[in-house]
Amino acid sequence: MNRSKLIRRLLLSVAAVVLIATIGVFIGYRHLTRHPEALLERIPEEADMQLSKIHQTASKNGIREWRLEAESATLMEKRQVMVLSRPEVEFFMEDGDNLHLTADQGTIHTGSNRMEVSGQVSASTSRYRFRTETLDYDPQARELRAKTPVAISGNAFTLQADSMDMNLETSITRFEGHVKGTISEDLQL
Repeated sequence: MNRSKLIRRLLLSVAAVVLIATIGVFIGYRHLTRHPEALLERIPEEADMQLSKIHQTASKNGIREWRLEAESATLMEKRQVMVLSRPEVEFFMEDGDNLHLTADQGTIHTGSNRMEVSGQVSASTSRYRFRTETLDYDPQARELRAKTPVAISGNAFTLQADSMDMNLETSITRFEGHVKGTISEDLQL
């Protein structure tokens, strides 16, 4: 008997929470439809377009270079930039081991496809992963550049440095400044 009362109370509690959430969403939606200026106030003044849930792919000579998804994007045509919220980028590498990157925010320079991401930048391939605070992508050189401290690790190594340059075509990575780390005997080159 106690079990059925417990289940009944639990179901009533869940129903109450769902009802309260539905009412909250309804009131918020009504407020926005009656006061659209509240929504417009959140968009930067210089924005030409505000998008949500975007997906973009960049190609050069018919070859995909990267694919991007982001929660939102603000396009500012005069400045030729698109400001991104929570970007996720997949860089297509020559060796087929694509690099997956996430960050808190980012910027794409629309004229050149140059990209900058920042805030808890994390990237990984099947062989390694790294973290840093800022990272730039140069499409002309097909390079990722971290000018803030970077920590990289794989199955048989860890490494820290003040900066990093990674060529996505050759997979050659250069580290500079206070480079330190450990390499296991099991590292296979």
